[in-house]
Amino acid sequence: MTENNTATYSQMLTELQGIVDSVSRDDCPVDELEEKVQRAGLLIKTLRQRLKKTETSVSEMLVEIEG
Repeated sequence: MTENNTATYSQMLTELQGIVDSVSRDDCPVDELEEKVQRAGLLIKTLRQRLKKTETSVSEMLVEIEG
């Protein structure tokens, strides 16, 4: 997968869903579990940051439009 700075929100969400599916299965190798959980945490953090940034931007735009 591409780096978080260049990946789209949709691409990161798809990757996260794949990780969740992978670790939810009984056959997920324990050796890969820590790496996958760390990657999932990074993706979640980045997705939240993008949502917050978008929310702020939209709110500011709406204030501008209304004012």
